[in-house]
Amino acid sequence: MKRYKLYKKAEPVCCNFEELLSHIILPLVIASYISYPFLYFLGLESALVYNGILAVIATYFFDGLKKFIPILNNRDTTGFKSVFYSFVSFLIILSSLLITGFGFYLLVLYQKNNEFNIFHFYFWLLILFGFPLFYYGFRSGRYYYIKKQQDEHFVNLVLVINHDLDLFLAIDTIQFVNTVNRNSSDIKITNNIQSYSQKEFITMKTKTRHYYVNKEGFRETVQIPFNANIVLLSWFSYTENKYYAVEFPFPFEKLIAEQEKSSTDKFKIFRARETEPLYLHLYLNGGIRFFYKNVILVDIPVNNESAVNGKDKKDFFDLNAIIKESYIKYNRNLR
Repeated sequence: MKRYKLYKKAEPVCCNFEELLSHIILPLVIASYISYPFLYFLGLESALVYNGILAVIATYFFDGLKKFIPILNNRDTTGFKSVFYSFVSFLIILSSLLITGFGFYLLVLYQKNNEFNIFHFYFWLLILFGFPLFYYGFRSGRYYYIKKQQDEHFVNLVLVINHDLDLFLAIDTIQFVNTVNRNSSDIKITNNIQSYSQKEFITMKTKTRHYYVNKEGFRETVQIPFNANIVLLSWFSYTENKYYAVEFPFPFEKLIAEQEKSSTDKFKIFRARETEPLYLHLYLNGGIRFFYKNVILVDIPVNNESAVNGKDKKDFFDLNAIIKESYIKYNRNLR
């Protein structure tokens, strides 16, 4: 199987300050203040025991940390993995408590022995504030770098998919691929595609595009590689009890040329990386049609059925009888 570099959305580094304050900062500050009397009256050993017990409790019972420490969410594992994740979570929480409480330890030393180590104090400040700021800056820089790379290699467009009223189907995969640099889209079809009749499709040629927009099934903004030259498309046709998997050329240059015709700035398309909706129609017998602004880009009237393994065929074709009956009734009512 060919391996492509799939598009991966870059997530910005964002943080809700109120949640950070209530879930991280305040609990650490409160825990550190409570550790102060342990340090002052009972000594360092008692404070370590206190922090250890508190870390165990927080590992298993405090849910506020889960959003900010991803490893704490791995509670669905069993056996050795479960013990390992719990131990790592314990170490992370214990380390945070000890680092925060180290400032109070320095305060106790100064109050009791009149000792103040300036190096330890600045080192504590560096760990407490410097490392989080460095981590945030690193993540932010990484996000902007990835975003810049994606803007240079991918195009944002709205993909609209529909099929004929007589065709009941489910898309398996759809990929736009640039075979030169092996960049590929990563499109997830999560909702069932609605349908329109062949009669409606014919009338669309004489009516406004707004009529068709209201008849859309799947409509989402997707990212395809710049200069994508092939499309990998597969779907299950329940009506025909067939599976289609096709690979065909994609005229990306033609799509860009059509966009430039309506752009007052000839270079805007290359900067903004946005185009108008790209429409995909699926028909009986594996028919495919891509068109953009009423210009047909791809027109394949017929495709051969493809082989599919037994498990996938059972998963996709063993529809519940009630669903089939409901679809048939729905189809009849529309005619």
